[in-house]
Amino acid sequence: MSYPRGMLTLIFALLCSLVSPARQALALEREVVISSWQGPCRDGDFAANMATVRQVVRLALERGSDFLVFPETFLSGYGDLAIVEKGARGVDDPELRRFIAESAGHTMTILVGMARRTGQGIRNTVLVIENGKLTGTYDKCMLTGSDRDAMKFVPGEDVPVFESHGAKFSVVICHDTSFPHLAMLAKLRGAEILFTPHYNSIGPQRMDDHRKWVRNCHVGLASLMKLVVVRSNVVVTAKPDSPGYGDSFIMSPQGEIIAGAELFRTELVTAKIGPEMFKIPYVWADLDEVPQWLNEALAEEMRGR
Repeated sequence: MSYPRGMLTLIFALLCSLVSPARQALALEREVVISSWQGPCRDGDFAANMATVRQVVRLALERGSDFLVFPETFLSGYGDLAIVEKGARGVDDPELRRFIAESAGHTMTILVGMARRTGQGIRNTVLVIENGKLTGTYDKCMLTGSDRDAMKFVPGEDVPVFESHGAKFSVVICHDTSFPHLAMLAKLRGAEILFTPHYNSIGPQRMDDHRKWVRNCHVGLASLMKLVVVRSNVVVTAKPDSPGYGDSFIMSPQGEIIAGAELFRTELVTAKIGPEMFKIPYVWADLDEVPQWLNEALAEEMRGR
């Protein structure tokens, strides 16, 4: 397995930076309310999916949510090149711009996925929207074979950290969570919350094993990186040969589920998280405790891959 050279360089630099004296761990400034939605996507139907997003935004606002996250490429759909091409939009798309402008009417931060047209090709992107603006994007870095070969997505090469409502957060998408590298980079850059949108439409013979594997990966990322992890996934019931099971949840830095959705059910899950989740006795080990020799050895091994 090989990784983008730019990603390795960034991780190497950040690992080496840990040899400096221990820094004060970042902590969430206040209690925040997070919502994660799971449900069906109309593959290739941007307008229909946008209508769903608008409905869910209203529901999340009624709950007083500070953050709302949707599944992977939800606005565009996912599965094959024809779907991606049909649903893909640029960030200058008129309907998308209207939706972004509507967010000026509230303070909630919205994270929604789409197939994003760029000058380099189509990227699997999550948009970060708040206060009437597109404040940033994250592009899926670790592409699956079908992402790369069938759907022709172009991989991302960075893991930005955003700040809103007194919290620092990052986004990784689906297969990104199968690796520790991206979450570690987000953590080292100060993230406290990790949003993970997915589009898991899996053959029924592998579905339950896949669900357990994904959940266990999230437990590892949450507990080892001391992050609140928020998963959002699709529900697919119209394809018996490739169902989408949902299993969206909000997970504490202990790796425990605070709020979770039922399988195969369209649902908005909501939970409050607060600064106490990041303090002893709930969280103890810290990446700043790692000795210089171990950081340097790990960085050197990664450079040699």
